[in-house]
Amino acid sequence: MEIGIIGSGSLGLLYSFYLSETNKVTLYTRREEQANKINKHGITLVQGNTEITKKVEASYEKNYKEPVLIITVKQYSLNSIIDTLTGLSPRTIIFLQNGMGHLRFLNHLSHHNLILGVSEHGALKVSDSVVHHTGSGITKISMYKDCESDVMNQLIRNQSEVFPFIHKSDWETILKEKLIVNATINPLTALFRVKNGELLTNPYFHKLFYELFEEVADLLKIENKELSWKQVQTICENTSENQSSMFKDIYNGRQTEIDSILGYMIEHSNEKSCPRISFLYQAIKGIERGKEGV
Repeated sequence: MEIGIIGSGSLGLLYSFYLSETNKVTLYTRREEQANKINKHGITLVQGNTEITKKVEASYEKNYKEPVLIITVKQYSLNSIIDTLTGLSPRTIIFLQNGMGHLRFLNHLSHHNLILGVSEHGALKVSDSVVHHTGSGITKISMYKDCESDVMNQLIRNQSEVFPFIHKSDWETILKEKLIVNATINPLTALFRVKNGELLTNPYFHKLFYELFEEVADLLKIENKELSWKQVQTICENTSENQSSMFKDIYNGRQTEIDSILGYMIEHSNEKSCPRISFLYQAIKGIERGKEGV
């Protein structure tokens, strides 16, 4: 398949590297400098003590010509490309975002085949052309409404053993499962500037962690909260030495995805009381504003 990947952060680099094994991939970058570097040096994947480089084509122009597009930009960057996607001829577009804020754009893209997915890989962008695969996982994908599934079938059929794609029938469930993890682990670790594992080992943080989970689960109407809490704790334990993406964004003075995670939940709370969510949302927004020097 010919695949265009829009977004050249950690996930964009990671997916470009692995999907280039069996597909013709073009990575779309925001900066010409990064595109030139990738065209010259390829993309280097670091995993453990191993480094592998693959040739990948890159472009900084928004001439998205491929019949399959994978969107890996962060939620707050979607506004800059939605108009372009809306004007494209029909094709398959796969969204891989944290949170659920991108759902509001989908009605504008109804002429495309839309696939919603979540990535459970850990990745860290080392430089413009180097990505560290910090944790192997899976990519869950699901059709949005009724559309063709040939692209999904090809991704699953041609998948690498170390980079699998799994089809799920209910897109809302997989997005909620990812959202509940992002909404509990990310804001707390960003506020307290701790690795994920501290939420389990520090009894005071752990109490807040559970109370926040309860509030999030109630808003998302999670039916089996006991199972969901076990899953969240397992992910936290498996990534205990990791810094969450929101922690890294705060540390590096970057904008976070708090609006599409906790902001989305507050917007859809129907004015139901959610004091912990509201506090964390305001706290992270305040830190962001402080980093901007306002």
